[in-house]
Amino acid sequence: MQNNVTIDQKQVAELGIFHAEREAARDLEAVMGTLSSNPKYLYPTIGKGFSGLENAERFYRWFFENFSPKVVDGKLIRQWVNETSVSQEYDVTLDIEGQLETHRILGVLFVEGNKLGGEIVYASEETIKRMLGPMFEELAILDQPFSY
Repeated sequence: MQNNVTIDQKQVAELGIFHAEREAARDLEAVMGTLSSNPKYLYPTIGKGFSGLENAERFYRWFFENFSPKVVDGKLIRQWVNETSVSQEYDVTLDIEGQLETHRILGVLFVEGNKLGGEIVYASEETIKRMLGPMFEELAILDQPFSY
């Protein structure tokens, strides 16, 4: 992954916030419009990930149709911004067949050029499985160390 960022820190923040807002609104077209030509999604807690626009679209379609409707509460705990990334820590509460589950998720949205090069997601394996659905079984093993 490269960090050839061509936007300033304020624009990095705006891009990350816009992406998160459009994701919450389940706006597939806008979310896809924030991504670089080959986004990477990394899950270091399980040592796996995926890449590519086609896979990103498959992920977001699943996420919007199956994960997002189960979200009954989401709270941004904190957010950090630097020259190359926006990190957002959330507590997300899901309603799973009448049972409430709260999951802590830390996502690092990293920039390549003037778009998001993808996301590094720190969460439990259970949370990742819920987010990815059938794509979970297709994740590739990542080379160590993870970098962006």
